[in-house]
Amino acid sequence: MTGRRILTLSIPANILKEVNEVAQEEHVTKSELFRKAITDFIGRYRWEGAKRAGKKTARDMKITEADIENIVHAYRKNPD
Repeated sequence: MTGRRILTLSIPANILKEVNEVAQEEHVTKSELFRKAITDFIGRYRWEGAKRAGKKTARDMKITEADIENIVHAYRKNPD
């Protein structure tokens, strides 16, 4: 368990039942299932944060989605 810590949490019984079912179906431990769920959640959370920041920057710079597509296509044609 190098680098790992124990976490105690409280969840409703109906969710625990689903956790047990999914862990069994996926052939993983509950710990592995929670690690994956938390990792997935953090990834989505960070992605949404990046999208919000990008939208704010585009709004501030008055850039449209079409402008961004044109910029990306131009860069891909000539990345230097």
